[in-house]
Amino acid sequence: MSIRRLKRGVMLHLAVLGWLIAASPTDPSSMAELVIEAQSPDEIALLEELAGWIDPAAAEASLTDAYREHRESFEVFRRFHGEAPRSAVLSTLPYGRAIHRSAARHGLDPLLLASIVEIESGFDPEAVSRRGAAGLMQVMPSTAGTGRAELCDPELNLDAGARYLRSLLSRYQGDLELALAAYNAGPTNVRRYGGVPPFRETRGYVDKVLEIYVDHHRRVWQDSDTADQLALL
Repeated sequence: MSIRRLKRGVMLHLAVLGWLIAASPTDPSSMAELVIEAQSPDEIALLEELAGWIDPAAAEASLTDAYREHRESFEVFRRFHGEAPRSAVLSTLPYGRAIHRSAARHGLDPLLLASIVEIESGFDPEAVSRRGAAGLMQVMPSTAGTGRAELCDPELNLDAGARYLRSLLSRYQGDLELALAAYNAGPTNVRRYGGVPPFRETRGYVDKVLEIYVDHHRRVWQDSDTADQLALL
């Protein structure tokens, strides 16, 4: 390994440690002591994974595979971003502000909601599927408890879809893949197959949403001031 690459790796790790300390609800000094003392293989592996999320050169070919293999570090990585950089990305998307509001009401990552909207409807509020799902998040009238015409209203549709997604995430203890699979194929099929159903459409759907979702967070990172600072190292 070259000295420059080693130095960059060390600085990335130090940056990660700094964010972990800053984001910790505990006393920063005590957190620093814990981090300094942390030398277990699992902790070291987590830091290396975080450096991989940060550095595009270290990215794996498939973002969905990276997510599946490194869920824990991705969850830490996505929490680095504050509201400002997320809002900046959302501002470039159709209905970005409405997506942000609906996500906030239901305790969801707005970039996740935006990823689902992109795959479900391509940001078309008047999209209607052959099965009768309507609007930005392709919500069934029976799920929303309202008519199809009302579901073409972006705000109402986003709120109904976000509420349903929140319920699925709670149902599957935060397992995003299962929640997405249930959003596409229904909870009955997830239960029947004991996981993501073997349907090509559903598996493709989960992969596409995860791909966009992870890419959004990489974009937030690349657009952040912190990324600019590290690029100078």
